[in-house]
Amino acid sequence: MQIRYLPLLAMLFSGIVLSSSAQNIINIGIGPTWPKGLRDTEKPTAWNGTVEYAKLFDNVIGVGADLDFSWNTIVNDTTYQDTNTVTGAIITKTRKYKDKKLFMFPLSVFLMVDPIPKYKLHPVIKAQIGVNMMVKSETQFDSTGSEITIPKQYDEGGFYIGVLGKVSADAVFDFGEHAALYGGFELQWGKLKKKVKDTENEYFEYNCLAPGIRMGLSFLF
Repeated sequence: MQIRYLPLLAMLFSGIVLSSSAQNIINIGIGPTWPKGLRDTEKPTAWNGTVEYAKLFDNVIGVGADLDFSWNTIVNDTTYQDTNTVTGAIITKTRKYKDKKLFMFPLSVFLMVDPIPKYKLHPVIKAQIGVNMMVKSETQFDSTGSEITIPKQYDEGGFYIGVLGKVSADAVFDFGEHAALYGGFELQWGKLKKKVKDTENEYFEYNCLAPGIRMGLSFLF
């Protein structure tokens, strides 16, 4: 599905959500993910926070919207020895030689199914699609601590955009009439692109295929 069709899909879901008098659900959660784009780095785990809002029809079918925020930061330091110019004592100092940050914030709509809501512990299946956006930066430093300038054609930092798909399966435990705990597994996929500066059709790509773990609180009102 191309990105230009997603606003129309979002409007359709919004119309359903806003026009219905069904019950409301808010989910707030966090969990680790393991994107393919980070697989070969020093820190392959990213963390994902999510806020979901949905309308639930007959306690079984729900439609809604999801805002995620994922992050991964890698900071590498090195230690070296220096001499105090006043006392002549040898001291150990720390100098940063790499600073890498990645922030991802997808916006999506979803369809959820709760097939047996009458039980205290019940499964919820969800499928969603949306627009994925990412800001990426990487700074490296030389032996003096000065920032190394990266040529434009090799600089992968900047703003990326693409389409995101996701499916998840949760186990939901109702501990009150209007509150529940949930936990489960999710799989997201898609690619993000950023155009290489001063080129016509060259792009940097980031593969966000990632399994993940979901856990959080759910509120019904």
